[in-house]
Amino acid sequence: MTDFELTIDGKRVEPSDVWALAWADREAGLVSVGDRDQTEIALVEGSGTDWVVTLRGRRIRVAVRTWRERILADAESASRGHAGPIEVRATLPGLVVAVAVREGDEVSQGTTLLTLEAMKMQNEVRSPRSGRVAGIAVEPGQAVAAGAPLLRIE
Repeated sequence: MTDFELTIDGKRVEPSDVWALAWADREAGLVSVGDRDQTEIALVEGSGTDWVVTLRGRRIRVAVRTWRERILADAESASRGHAGPIEVRATLPGLVVAVAVREGDEVSQGTTLLTLEAMKMQNEVRSPRSGRVAGIAVEPGQAVAAGAPLLRIE
């Protein structure tokens, strides 16, 4: 398993052992990309996971995600089309630091539901969609495993 995922124009690609990339001028965002027979100069713009590479006048959207970002994005897209009750589960093992909602609260998509501490980092668990908190399965100070149910939204 690779520790990151690369998509170009929305299509997943595997890194190449043949092509190499090196900064030609990091401050200007210029890279040299190519193999032993051909080299091109490209402009790289962006930050985080979302980038745009301009090569031969064509602007190409590139996303680079860590395994954690990939899991979170997959979980978010899977829950978008879900109309019925949804169970929010832990995406990684950790310690529940705080629960920001109570049973019966109305929440919007993106609302912080609770905070998990994992690997000494605090991660906000956000609502995948709007709804009402129907049940909370954890409390502050509780350790949870990856995949453990945290709460239910209807």
